[in-house]
Amino acid sequence: MRRPARPVKKPAHACASCRKCKTRCEILGASASPVRCHRCKVLKVECSYETTQVPVALDPSETPMSAGSAKDTPWKLWAFLASGKAIDWSAPMLAIQSLVLPRAGSSVSTDPASSDISLSGMLPEYRMDHLLDLFAEKYTPYLAFQPLKNSPNPLVDVVCSAVAARHLEGAAGTAVRLGLQTLAHQCVAQMIFTAGAVASVEAVQGLLVLSLWGPFGAEAPETQRWEPCTLIAEAVRMAMTLRLDRASAEVESIRGGALVGKLSEVTEHARLWIALTNAESMLCLGTGAAPSSRRSPNDYQLVKFPTAFNAQTPLGDVRLGLTCQHFSLFEQGIVIDMESSSEDEWVRNIRGVLGRMDRGERLLTPLPIILDSERPFFRTLHIPHSTARLLLLYHALRASKAQPWNQIIVPAGTRGESPRAIWARNLLQTSEHILLSALALPAPHLSTAPDAFFSMLALAAGVLVGAKFLVRAHGQGLLGASDLILAKLVKHMDAAKCGEGHAAERCALLMRSLVAKWEARDGAAPQVRSAPTPIQLVDSSKQPLAPVVSERERSAGEPSVDLDFFFLNSMLSDDTAFWDSLAQDQLGW
Repeated sequence: MRRPARPVKKPAHACASCRKCKTRCEILGASASPVRCHRCKVLKVECSYETTQVPVALDPSETPMSAGSAKDTPWKLWAFLASGKAIDWSAPMLAIQSLVLPRAGSSVSTDPASSDISLSGMLPEYRMDHLLDLFAEKYTPYLAFQPLKNSPNPLVDVVCSAVAARHLEGAAGTAVRLGLQTLAHQCVAQMIFTAGAVASVEAVQGLLVLSLWGPFGAEAPETQRWEPCTLIAEAVRMAMTLRLDRASAEVESIRGGALVGKLSEVTEHARLWIALTNAESMLCLGTGAAPSSRRSPNDYQLVKFPTAFNAQTPLGDVRLGLTCQHFSLFEQGIVIDMESSSEDEWVRNIRGVLGRMDRGERLLTPLPIILDSERPFFRTLHIPHSTARLLLLYHALRASKAQPWNQIIVPAGTRGESPRAIWARNLLQTSEHILLSALALPAPHLSTAPDAFFSMLALAAGVLVGAKFLVRAHGQGLLGASDLILAKLVKHMDAAKCGEGHAAERCALLMRSLVAKWEARDGAAPQVRSAPTPIQLVDSSKQPLAPVVSERERSAGEPSVDLDFFFLNSMLSDDTAFWDSLAQDQLGW
């Protein structure tokens, strides 16, 4: 896990930009080069610290490192990606995001005092209402809370309109979209960094929406480089200042009491808090960062899975509950301590978390089919849920690879198959499930998914292509329709993009390059190696047998089997083993 940035001693004077605006100036991490204060980094404006401050070297003990690996050993899964630059695949989502950077836009000042754009001066009221209605239809169900509308603070209206403006076409639509994006950025900058600014529910909602659907476009200003994690962290800080993290507990105390008239407002605040924790968890997936927000038992109770569905069942609460349970399980699994556990205990704990994830997936799977409303939004949940599972499997494989016991074929208590073999197979199956979940969505609906969803699809595609290369390197072919899945998804992503620079388009470009690497493999038939010495996993007495090692291999100190390949290649005979086991168990086959 990546530790939070250590506070650094701030300079005696604020930077020039913060002094001019009379705002708080602080450096959250001085190891980056060039050094920039937090405000200038978020606003993407020039910071005088760049020339006056020297980066501070990190203490080696504070260097971010994946759990369970003293050294970040390369993983052959990504060997096919010769990107020309070092990429840290211990944080796979960050690695994918580094390959899907937004296009650079024109440099436009975003200092809050630099211009004065008003919402009323940009759009007539009827067009504003149209955009807000569009947002309510296409985006609000993802939030599962009701954004404030026509509030004295116009931030939420501005932000929601800016997101809905993605669907405006033509030159006029582009002008409106860019104007709304710039206005939204200025409103956020004033709210966060202006002296005397106070936290508000409008601010929390606006920051949450922008963290999920950021501005985009090659012709847009530098506001396109907003950092979602920075926005969501600020939203969490404001929410805790407003005590929204205690709203679920307040709901319980109000029910049946004298303040029942306040129940609706407090319940909506509780939903906002849970949606905020889910968004932060999602944005931290696969980055090595830990969410700063925490869910309480009252939060889980508020959005628990219903015992029965009827017309009054709040479907938004169902989605909130399924998601917060799933992300909480991922966060539990990723911090399971390997160093202080025995092999069997660590494996058992990881399996326990994966099993609970499976039970949550069972609850979600029928809902897009049996419910009469909001079906696409339940179907879309498969993407982040399966990505959390994929990343936990990824973590387990990497962590166990770094341990001296990673060559154990069958630990005690198993039925003849290594946990790593199971996890590798599930890694591939989960990546295909993520891609198929996206293909099951109509392109217009996929286009409205949070931007982070498209990075998840790119990661799943990368895992699938990497597995194909690994299997091929050993003279095998990966059975299935993976080529068709990848080709179809690239076209589907192109159809889903809202415009140039949209996350769907940028991730489709990356996926196209991944597929191109696979298609550009040498045209000659792969040279089939002689099959490795077969490994007898269990003998007739069900006792594990050690792998056969030749004299030459023993002298070289190398195992007889490329373990990365072995655990992936075990997938190729799974079907036969399954039917054989059914026959042996005399189940009628």
